Amino acid sequence: MTWHGLWHGGSGYAPPGADDLELFTSLRQARERLASRYDHGYWERQHFAYVTRPPERTLTPAVGADCEILLYPPGSDLSYPARRVCLGPRGAARIEHC
Repeated sequence: MTWHGLWHGGSGYAPPGADDLELFTSLRQARERLASRYDHGYWERQHFAYVTRPPERTLTPAVGADCEILLYPPGSDLSYPARRVCLGPRGAARIEHC
């Protein structure tokens, strides 16, 4: 199942807008992308597959431990996420039901 998601890099980043909606091919991919943006974003360009604009690869420096991706089934209301990808207490990315 594919997912649409809004990534927020933490307190050093502005909240995402509707045009920042990304496409994830699975929950696993969303979890891996969050972990990579947190662990490697300061030196390795990260992939963003946007839904409404061209994809890009960019650095994500200073991502905070409070980073998250809110996930939605395609076509759903962005007011109510279905899942949340965040960092757990030991620093690993995990998926929670909302």
